[in-house]
Amino acid sequence: MDRGTQHTAATAATALIDAVRERTHAARVAEAAAFVAVGDWATAHTSDEVVGDPITVLGEWHEESYAEKLAGDQFLELGGPGAPVVAEFCIGEVAAARGCSFDAARRLVGDAVELRYRLPRVHARIAAGEVDVWRGRRIAQATRTLTFEGAGFVDRHVAYVAGKATGPEVDRLVVEAAARFDPETTEAERAEADGGRHLTIELGDVGYTDPLTGTLRGTVDVHGTLDLADALDLERTVAHVARQLVELGCDQDLDVRRSMALGEVARRCDGISTLEYDEGQPPTPTRTRREVVLFVHLDQAAITGTLTGFGPGIDACTGTTGIDLARLDTPGLPRGTVTAEQVQTWCASPDTTVTIKPVIDLNQHDAVNGYTPPDWIADHVRVRWPRCVFPYCTRSSRTADLDHRQAYDENGPPGQTSTTNLFPLCRRHHRMKTHRELRTGKRWTYRPTNPDNGEPPNALIWTSPTGQTYLVDPDGTHPWPPPETT
Repeated sequence: MDRGTQHTAATAATALIDAVRERTHAARVAEAAAFVAVGDWATAHTSDEVVGDPITVLGEWHEESYAEKLAGDQFLELGGPGAPVVAEFCIGEVAAARGCSFDAARRLVGDAVELRYRLPRVHARIAAGEVDVWRGRRIAQATRTLTFEGAGFVDRHVAYVAGKATGPEVDRLVVEAAARFDPETTEAERAEADGGRHLTIELGDVGYTDPLTGTLRGTVDVHGTLDLADALDLERTVAHVARQLVELGCDQDLDVRRSMALGEVARRCDGISTLEYDEGQPPTPTRTRREVVLFVHLDQAAITGTLTGFGPGIDACTGTTGIDLARLDTPGLPRGTVTAEQVQTWCASPDTTVTIKPVIDLNQHDAVNGYTPPDWIADHVRVRWPRCVFPYCTRSSRTADLDHRQAYDENGPPGQTSTTNLFPLCRRHHRMKTHRELRTGKRWTYRPTNPDNGEPPNALIWTSPTGQTYLVDPDGTHPWPPPETT
């Protein structure tokens, strides 16, 4: 390569790095501006009360019952002591505008309020684009439980290094602030540290794809802190059952057998107990029967391998419809996808009770008289809409309320409770749809799409109190109207 070519290549490389630097800076400035705007929005929906004062319930008091008042817009404590309280329903607009869940938006608004009112120096550096938003939010989340004076102490000491302070450094400063300004609470928490034993079963991760292997896991992580005596008993029992599995012909390695052994321990209940019973003797150990509830969704795609109406999508890599997968969708359990073979393994045990739910035809619509839907209509609606239908909400419809889109009228026509008039809304978003916001005096509303007007079928269009619109279908939330393509 001659000198001219090397110079050209070096110039091109420099231009690329300059572009990375410039766009990174622009992204930081834009993110900071968006974060400040969230804080401005929250400030416009605050009360004169601050965290620590009695919280006011918003709404009309002259006609509604107390329970109805509690269901309406309310002030929430999102920041630490001394920060103003924020109207709950205003968070819904933030969630929809950012395309995130209500819980994520609530955390964002809480961090913005914490920084604006209790960590003003750090907030000023974020607004100037000198500190990444994520670093400022990390500090805000650490100071939330401090007194107002303690938060100010952290703000003064960390502001000038907020752009490079590590999490442990911030945590140590927070601990010092708590000890300085709230010594009674610090001592009480230290005394309670001995009660930190726990056992956590990470059910929320079951069925998701392993990022390293790209395969379906079908497993969960378990971790905890036990009393030493309990841990020794558990270790002896797990080791004993793992050896038994070898004797019964299991050829898995030791780690796998130990994980299987813990499940066997749970089902057998054959450990030695030191609990005291009324009769003086523990009951005879019994083997717990495993119950598997299968929601079998069968449509034309599963039979013919073609896509019509509601049905599984064809995988672009395999060319199949994915009907060899099972979807976990049971209240109280995590949602996710597992292979049909794993379900067969679960059901193969003679100690498993299998309940088969009836097939639901999503192309058939039913209606009944009366306000409360029967089980078959409720199941139909929840299968059609697997999540809360509010924009960007990801909560399972299995635990959601069923909302009458057109309000139920006791004196109205028959058939108002139908599969076409019921939609799942989680309790929070059901409240936001039912009750109006204090500031705007308006509610969230939604309607089914009309394909005759060029709108996509089997979808809903939501309108927020400020007039923003969002399209929701069984696959999620989409911009509406759709952005123009060039």
